[in-house]
Amino acid sequence: MPGQNTCFSLVRGRAMRVTRLDGCGSVDLGPDAAIVSDGFITVQLTAQTDEGETISVTNAAGKVCILDEPCPVFTGYEIQVEFCGVDPLLYELMTGMPSVTDAEGNRVGIQVNSDVDACSSGFALEVWSNVPSAVCDPTAGVSYGYFLVPFVKGGVIGDFTIGNDAVNFTLSGAKSKDGNTWGVGPYDVVKDDAGAAGPLLEELPSRNHLHMQLTTVAPPEPSCDAVAVGEVATGATAGTPGQWTPAPAYGPEDLAALTAGGVTASPTTAWTTGQHIVLEDGTFAHWDGTAWVAGKAV
Repeated sequence: MPGQNTCFSLVRGRAMRVTRLDGCGSVDLGPDAAIVSDGFITVQLTAQTDEGETISVTNAAGKVCILDEPCPVFTGYEIQVEFCGVDPLLYELMTGMPSVTDAEGNRVGIQVNSDVDACSSGFALEVWSNVPSAVCDPTAGVSYGYFLVPFVKGGVIGDFTIGNDAVNFTLSGAKSKDGNTWGVGPYDVVKDDAGAAGPLLEELPSRNHLHMQLTTVAPPEPSCDAVAVGEVATGATAGTPGQWTPAPAYGPEDLAALTAGGVTASPTTAWTTGQHIVLEDGTFAHWDGTAWVAGKAV
């Protein structure tokens, strides 16, 4: 039996979470894979459509004798975000551009570099809005609007002006894509039938560009600190590439961190030619039977 239809209103943006994805739309696990922010002024989604080609033929009397008008086809959303502050990690996640670090490794700025391939990475965008208290269900608690764009690519920092006013940056050119692998997501965003917070109740179809719903799970608290997605690996299974375990897990930052201990190789015998695992800095390592060494097994 179908449930009730719930109508609701939405007001004001409350928080946004951006999660780093790889170029294929999968969550890129790591210690700084996401960030939650309220430092935005607007988030704008503009629908993109393919209008097709209308076929119209008139006869000798000037009357239309053939008319075929195709239905517009939705192709995605173009996304623009106006910020009200500078958050280096947020900009890095949304553009793929490297951030600037100081002598202690802290992110203290942003770069815009034409060598960066905007299609080599992506991000998922979640935004929460308020629901006016007048339409809240007192039996369910406070409600929120939850928006998810599961696969976005191509964001760039657009025009900005430095003058006798606040300097605001804008993300433009970002577009939602087919082929997301978000599934139910790595976060608790809705409640299940037992009232417990958990991930989405159903996996997103790969061609979904927007998921929006009412939820009673509060949004995460905004912070300038990075959010880890996944757990630090305690094992690594050989492959081309291999896998960090237990899933979902991510590996050490570099070879020095890997050799410092804490990660058990599987198998414990020497890995065979070509087998390796990928470290957080993008380099490779393999197990030679007694220790972790750089590169692929030969």
